[in-house]
Amino acid sequence: MAGAVLLAAAAALAGAHPGGDPGAGFRTGGFAAVPASFSVGLVCWLAGGVVLTVAWWKLPTPNLRTVLLTGALWALPILFAPPLGSRDVYAYACQGWLWNHGQDPYAVGVQAGGCPWFEAVPQLWWQTPTPYGPLAIALSGLAAAAGNLVTGIIVLRLLAVASVLVLAWQAPKLAVHCGLSPASAAWLGVVTPLILVHGLSAAHNDLLVAALVVTALTIAATNRSAALAAGRRHEEAAVSGKSRFWGAAKPRIPRSRDGHGAAQGARAGLWGRAVVVGVVLAGAVAVKVTAIAVVPFVFILLGRRWWAAAAGVVGGFAGLSLATGLDLGWVQALRGTGELAQWSSVPTAVGMTIGYLLRPFGFAPEGPIAVARVVGVAALAVLGISLLFWAWRHRTGTQKIVVASGLALAATAILGPVFYPWYAITPLAVLAASATDKRRWLAAATVICTFLTLPNGLGVPVLTKAVGAFAVTAALIVLVARRRAPARAA
Repeated sequence: MAGAVLLAAAAALAGAHPGGDPGAGFRTGGFAAVPASFSVGLVCWLAGGVVLTVAWWKLPTPNLRTVLLTGALWALPILFAPPLGSRDVYAYACQGWLWNHGQDPYAVGVQAGGCPWFEAVPQLWWQTPTPYGPLAIALSGLAAAAGNLVTGIIVLRLLAVASVLVLAWQAPKLAVHCGLSPASAAWLGVVTPLILVHGLSAAHNDLLVAALVVTALTIAATNRSAALAAGRRHEEAAVSGKSRFWGAAKPRIPRSRDGHGAAQGARAGLWGRAVVVGVVLAGAVAVKVTAIAVVPFVFILLGRRWWAAAAGVVGGFAGLSLATGLDLGWVQALRGTGELAQWSSVPTAVGMTIGYLLRPFGFAPEGPIAVARVVGVAALAVLGISLLFWAWRHRTGTQKIVVASGLALAATAILGPVFYPWYAITPLAVLAASATDKRRWLAAATVICTFLTLPNGLGVPVLTKAVGAFAVTAALIVLVARRRAPARAA
């Protein structure tokens, strides 16, 4: 609890305040250019981060109820403090305001659109259309309906709380289908510093995406188990019917119409749940397009009922688009998200490193970054297809399919042109409920992602461009070399 209280104090002193950035001069002038309160807030941020991380790492996980109640206690002080780690929530409110006032958030930025709160949004995004889907815009519109920024933030926070509750409900169920402890899944995927800071405090849309994706996977896994059980019952009935040819003759039992109807109802339920899975997936994609990476893996889970889910995806997305009056302009707006060059994206880090090495020879840094990003997208395509084939080969095992979907989501985040800490929320939630090994590595990644920003939203990668780029590139080289070493030895 002490760590959460310290983080709440950091939010009050040095957080992402709606009235302005308390650490606006820190990037260029350091501590001399910011008030003492901001410096104290940074101390609270570091101390609270350490205390919370240690408490979380040592949290016993045999009991799901204990884990969830502990997480709820940690969340309380953070929910009553200003946002931490990002100012994106103000952009959400402005995008909702634009939509409420009949403007297209895919065609106009928050400043040009006349949002009264645009100054709370980072200046970089003033003229940038939103990259989020129609469901995200509709929810932002709901938050902005009162015409008050603080009220809008409260509504967006409540939506984040609802997303966490759904995640806390569904992730343990998915873990059971994958043969893992429900409490362990909640510890690694729900009650984490990453969820507290970037999910609840900053109210990022990624938390809703995680809740919807995990829900879709859970329903698909449940459907799969029910279908397998129904198949076994059908087999047993067939064997029982044939047994009279091997033993004494049995009296003929009339077929029960009720039993036949129950079987038909069970089959209809399987198909109906498959459609629901598709609609839930449509909701996830209608918040953030990267959720589409999980769709083919869900289809594999559903088996021959995949087309019912496909119909749900298409119908659900079309319905959301028609209901909101928004088209696919958000796909075009995705280009604006890659304007920054930060080493948190692996391809961008490699491109930055090459750019730094070539700078003495007169080469512009933009060229290597652009090439590295293209290579990253190509690598993502190859890796995604490989994971899809791997999941297909292991289609008899739910756990392996879910792990493959989590890895695909992680690759989509890491190999994209830009990576922000909250992008890790969804892949980590899926892997927390399915991955049987490397869980401590996942926990370490959770902590690192949590503190890749300062409390006011200034990114650590922005402050450490050269050092971070070389470090990530070196780590990538070491990782590739270590993976190739066993192959050469064999």
